[in-house]
Amino acid sequence: MRLKGILNRDGGTFKTTDMEAFCSLATDVFEHNNHTFECTIVNGSDVSDALQQVAGDDDFDGVIVGGGDGTISLATGSLKGTNKVLGVLPAGTMNLFSRSLGLSQNVEQALRELAAGKLAKVDVPTMNGRPFIHQFSAGLHAAMIKNRDRLDYQSRLGKISASTRAWFDVLRMVPEFELSYQTLEVSGDGAFSMALIANNRIDANMLPFTNRPSGGVLGVYLVKALAGETVTGIALDILSGQLQESEAVIRLEAPEITLKFGNKASDQALDGDMIDPEMNVVIKQNPGVLSVIVPAGSQLN
Repeated sequence: MRLKGILNRDGGTFKTTDMEAFCSLATDVFEHNNHTFECTIVNGSDVSDALQQVAGDDDFDGVIVGGGDGTISLATGSLKGTNKVLGVLPAGTMNLFSRSLGLSQNVEQALRELAAGKLAKVDVPTMNGRPFIHQFSAGLHAAMIKNRDRLDYQSRLGKISASTRAWFDVLRMVPEFELSYQTLEVSGDGAFSMALIANNRIDANMLPFTNRPSGGVLGVYLVKALAGETVTGIALDILSGQLQESEAVIRLEAPEITLKFGNKASDQALDGDMIDPEMNVVIKQNPGVLSVIVPAGSQLN
């Protein structure tokens, strides 16, 4: 394949990487596996423009994107409606989407897996028409992200430390909001501390990601407004990928869900980045619309 590499130098791992040397390594690895490869290093603020350019460039069959889940989410949106293939290099903090694809979390090993990998189709949900690859959240989780973004960190480990501090900060004043929800089969309303809509069901891993990125549904997790000690337990469940084990969570699987917030929309985030809050949110699953590269031994097709 003819591949374009776009590497976000502001990604957690890449902040402390010799990027010129890594580009040279990537070129050698892909060319050794009979691909052509052109590598570009960009600042985080320039990622979107670089992705838009390659999405409309017929000289390339696909793009290898290095960065965190936010960067990969941008890539997904840029490639929507094209026939281009996406390869994910896990250079962020959590790298949840790459984990779903079964890729190594060592960025050099992932490079080799992509170069020798195969193609598969995975799902891409949309939130009010906007594509995402991991999750939409409102309330507790989004408030943590907002608090984390106020802190200074210069590396992947620094971001993890900032996230931990942000969790403790938000638990001092747990958010609460009124919400009504409706799927094709279920509806309800009430007071909640968090709404999390994931790209397929969150599985029992050490981190909250799915093992079936082509499952064709949304994983819906609505955390009821609770006392502080209980919410602390929920936060630990989220961090350990055990959210589905909590009795305080309404758990659903559906191809589509509509969320209507009360008089005030809670903090909201998409793939780990804050977004302007919406009072009415429609989230739809779009099965098998994205072509990705996965390891050769993957069971994904």
